[in-house]
Amino acid sequence: MAYVTDHPPQSPTPSGHPSLWSALAEAQTADQMCRAWLALLCTGLLQADSGLLLLLQPDGAFVPVAAHPLARDLSHLREVATDALRSRNAAVLHDPQGAVQLAFPLLAADGVQGAVVLQFARATEAELDAARQHIRWGAGWLVGLLHQRALALQEQRLHQGGMLLDTLLSVLAERSPREAALALVNSLGREFNSQQVHLSWLEGQTLNRQALSHAAWFVEKAHLLLLASQAMHEAIDQSSCLVWPLPGNAEQDNTSVQKVRAAHQRYAEECGAKALISLPLLHEGLPVGALLLERSTAFTPGEVAYLERLALGLAPGLVLHRQAHESATRRVLRAGRDAAALVFGPRYPALKLGAAVLGVLLLLLAVVPVPFRIASQALVEGSVQRAAVVPFAGYLRAAPARAGDIVKAGQVLAVLDDRDLKLEQSRWASELEVALRKEREAMAAGNAVDQRLAGAQANQARAQLDLAQSKLERVTITAPFDGTVVKGDLSQQLGSPLEQGKVLFELAPLDAWRVILKVDERDIDHVRVGAKGELVLASLPGQALAFTVRKLTPVAVAEDGRNHFRVEAELGQSAPRLSPNMEGVGKVDAGQASPLWIWTRPLLDWMRLAWWKLLP
Repeated sequence: MAYVTDHPPQSPTPSGHPSLWSALAEAQTADQMCRAWLALLCTGLLQADSGLLLLLQPDGAFVPVAAHPLARDLSHLREVATDALRSRNAAVLHDPQGAVQLAFPLLAADGVQGAVVLQFARATEAELDAARQHIRWGAGWLVGLLHQRALALQEQRLHQGGMLLDTLLSVLAERSPREAALALVNSLGREFNSQQVHLSWLEGQTLNRQALSHAAWFVEKAHLLLLASQAMHEAIDQSSCLVWPLPGNAEQDNTSVQKVRAAHQRYAEECGAKALISLPLLHEGLPVGALLLERSTAFTPGEVAYLERLALGLAPGLVLHRQAHESATRRVLRAGRDAAALVFGPRYPALKLGAAVLGVLLLLLAVVPVPFRIASQALVEGSVQRAAVVPFAGYLRAAPARAGDIVKAGQVLAVLDDRDLKLEQSRWASELEVALRKEREAMAAGNAVDQRLAGAQANQARAQLDLAQSKLERVTITAPFDGTVVKGDLSQQLGSPLEQGKVLFELAPLDAWRVILKVDERDIDHVRVGAKGELVLASLPGQALAFTVRKLTPVAVAEDGRNHFRVEAELGQSAPRLSPNMEGVGKVDAGQASPLWIWTRPLLDWMRLAWWKLLP
């Protein structure tokens, strides 16, 4: 109750106004009760000229739900009603003609629920106090009515939500889409006391019936089923719920009257149904199917709204259940249709604009030619490389040069130990002198045999002496030309023995370089001798060096799990000062082609090779 008074008024008796009390007792709806209550208050209990009852609506506005008398304009009561609602207390206003306006707010635990506004031709303070007491006494009925209405609405929504949840769970628990559809139509038939419930699914422009309540099987081309499909097509074509026959208040609803229900009428006449309702099943704004319910009693507006909400909630669940049981082929086709609908459908204009821009861009990339170049790893080498080797077996005495040093022609690179060679030179010099003395003595004695033997020994000693002298001349290893030491560092091997022919250093000239390109075997077909190109080194990323291809090595080399061909190229005269073994990336000109072909060429080549492998 809104208010509790210390001295409630005496309860009025219906003896004076039995019709008003009967109307209040026989009210079936909240609106009827409000009108009967206000009429009884104004005419039976109080002598009010006019009255107005305002109630709070779900949108937060206070709307008149009852007025007395009905034909009179009561807009002049707005000011006093506003004062009472704002102050949350009774408000009294005297107009210039002497009439008295009384507004009384209806308070509940959760705030202001409305207001009762009365107008009296004349009223004393005692009469106004009595009016307040009567309003306080009757306000409890209104607040109770509001609470009952809110509770009934809440219970109805709980029931509807529970029904939707139970139906969805039963649908998703079935093993196949057909069993799920059958469970759905039987559940709806029980809930709405329908003789038959039809569920059809939209395939292209055709409705395929999935289930019929209370029927394990049906003949799709039966006459009544065809009429039912036409009725469901009407709902899908108009994208709205269709009820037949029209509700009693449809004459005031022009939109409802303008909807086409010809197929519904034909089906109802053929099957003898008293009431029909068809609902389109929408998923992501597009129709996917339809429901048709028929029964012997008309559908109330509340049931229609309930069914519309059910259709909105059930459609996504049915779609997900069908998609979960689709084959791989149907999933691929559906994905293609969805993609086409995004691009060519009526929605998503921004996506269509993006697709159009992308299409134009792809067309340009496929048509407009650009330079086609083959990229590969590159290595800088000297055009000529000389090796400094050990002339004879010996020991290393000194090695002043090391890799990276720039040397001049004749500069010492390494020195071998010559002590053993000098001793050998002295020994063979002594042997030669002895052999020559013996030869002279044999000549003086006339002994020809000894003379020839001594001569042979002298020749042998002379040859060994020349060999030792030659080795001594080659003890010092020098640079053959001006250049850079590419390889070799013997500073940690002083005194170690060296074998004859061992490479000590590699040298390259300073002014003659070549580029070695490691071209992948998939790209070698596009490289030609004489082709131009550019080289960018890791140490000179901002400078491109021009080169010309001079030689293609016809043998592939395996490296890092890939096969590549060695391609030699010559740098131009404007090349900066370089160092051997500098690495970078080289690009060889191979003509012109479209960017799309250039980017997709590796994939196309792989696909052609894979397809050829699959062929028998």
